[in-house]
Order: sequence, then C-alpha cells, then structure tokens
Amino acid sequence: MISAVVINWNGREYLEGCLGSLLAQEPRPDEVILVDNHSGDGSREFAAERFPSVRVVDAGANVGPARARNLGVLSAAGDRVLLVDNDVVLPPGTLSALVATLDADPRCAAVQARSVCADQTDVLHYDTADLHVLGTLVLHGFFAPRAVVPPPVDPVGAVIALCLLVRRDAFEDVGGFCARMFILYEDNDLSYRLRMRGHTLRTAPDTAVLHAGGTAGLSFRSPDARYAGRRVTLHTRNRWLLLLRCMRWRTLVLTAPIQLLYAVVYTAFAASRGAFLAAMRGHLEAALAVPWALRARRSIQQRRVVADRDLLVALPMTANPGLADRGPKAWIRRGLDLVCRAWWSLVRPLCG
Repeated sequence: MISAVVINWNGREYLEGCLGSLLAQEPRPDEVILVDNHSGDGSREFAAERFPSVRVVDAGANVGPARARNLGVLSAAGDRVLLVDNDVVLPPGTLSALVATLDADPRCAAVQARSVCADQTDVLHYDTADLHVLGTLVLHGFFAPRAVVPPPVDPVGAVIALCLLVRRDAFEDVGGFCARMFILYEDNDLSYRLRMRGHTLRTAPDTAVLHAGGTAGLSFRSPDARYAGRRVTLHTRNRWLLLLRCMRWRTLVLTAPIQLLYAVVYTAFAASRGAFLAAMRGHLEAALAVPWALRARRSIQQRRVVADRDLLVALPMTANPGLADRGPKAWIRRGLDLVCRAWWSLVRPLCG
C-alpha cells in the first residue's frame, strides 16, 4: 500500500497543481494526506472542498516540515510513503518510476525524484547529493542544464525530501526526521542515519518533478535576494546538531579544524549579508542544545554499522549560482574546498 503525504504551510496557490498531479498518477496512491502546518491562507478549506478524497491533518501550529512529515507518516496506513512538498508537481509516471527504483533494491530505504525548475523545465534544481564531511550537502546537477547531466543509476550519498518515497519500516527504524531541526539539514540528518544503518539511497532516473517557489522567507534562489536571518540561524544551529548527533567522536575530533574554519567562514558570510547576529544566535542555540544532542546520539551511534569514512566526502561545496562565483568570495570558497579536501584525505583513514 502506498500513502502520499503532502506538507503545506500557507501554500494554497500550489495545492491545485500538487494534489491534482498526485491524484492523476497511475497507479494512484492508495491514500493522500495533506499535513497542514496550521496555515492562515485557507489551505485546509480549499483542499477539503476541491479534493474531498484527500484527508486533511491540521498540525495545530507551524511545526516545520520535519515534524510535519513525521506526523504524516504516523497518520499514514501504507508500508511505503511518498513525501511531497506543496510546491512540487509530479508529471505522469513519477510515482511508478519511484516505486520501480525502490523495489529493484531490497536494501534501498528511500528514493528521491529528480527535480527541474518549474519556470525553466530544461534546468535541473536538485538531482543527486552527497554528504560533505562538514555536514552540508554536495548537490550534483544544481541549476545545471538537464540535457548535460546523465540520469543517476547508482546509489547516492543523500536524498532530499521534496519528492521522496520511503520504506516505512526503515524510516521508523531510524526515528524519522529530526523534528528539532524544523527545516534545513533535516534531509542531511535523515540520510546520514539511514546510511550508517546500512541502507542505500537512490534517485529515480526516469523522473523530473517540477519544483516551484520553495519556503517563503527561507528559500534562497537569487544572489540579489535577501538572505533571511532565520535561515542563517537554522543553518548554523542545525549543522552543529547534525555533527553532534551523527558523527563519531573520533571523526569529529579529527575534523575539528575544518569544522571550526567553516563556522568562521560562514559567520563572516552571514555578516556580509547583514546577518551576523543571526549566525551568533545559531551558535548559541546549538550550545544550549548540546545536552539534548548528546542524549540523542547514544541510540544513534549504538546501531551504526557503516563508518564515517565510507559515508562522507570532501567534494567542492555547493553554492547558489552567482553567490560566490567571482572576486574574494570565490577565492575564499575555492580555498576552503582545497583545505577541506586536503585535510579529509589526511584524516579519513583514521575516522570511525
């Protein structure tokens, strides 16, 4: 049985396309659930009237995508659950392609759809990803012409939950998404925990969902756009929480120089965008959450079967086009990549 869970917050304008495309899939999901983060734009009422077969669950507050997805899985009846963001439209055949990819690999816990920009369907938005040793994601094919990026056929290092089919047993086995992260790094965190348990992750090659505007006030697409302070805080805090929860102590100690270097560079970047205090708030919130993170890591690490050295990479980091492509920012970015790659090659064999 396949359940589809759509996550929504004030995204009424997207629901017609998203829910309509889901209900038009062949085969159609056995159930479709809209988990609404207590929107104030009439989303719940619109969905109930326009799509009466969709079950609407009100989260009661804006609990963030991570907790909303967990709530959706908990409310679902299927053994396979399709998690979809509200600004995603699924072309015909998407669900069947995801199911075929998942079923072809018994070790696979989750399959992500490739995505293209809704306003430029010949340009990829997300494709495949890897887990960087700094905790960030390395996105492959990021804003690249779709025609020049070959469809992925091998397991990937990480998945992104904009359109993600998960095996419920594997998802629940690792505890689902980290609800405390709210948004940002929750995909990294889930991917890390699934892979350290020996699961594989994949991207369905024969898919191309349309991804629209992103999360209001947090998503960042244009180099000229305002870089939200809330995004800076969440990025800073959640990276530290990911490292404390998921990384082995030996790995964290051995990579401490580049972890701290990245923190300094990102804080300087935030300052250049007028968000220095937001970055410092992220560091403070992470420090206050250390006791919680240490309690959480015990159960995570006890069940690990794959070492960090086999999970993490030090490939060039991903940045939005135009953000650090030239001038001093580009030099700093390339220098940071070189330092991380050299340091990781040195300490990787020693990491647990």
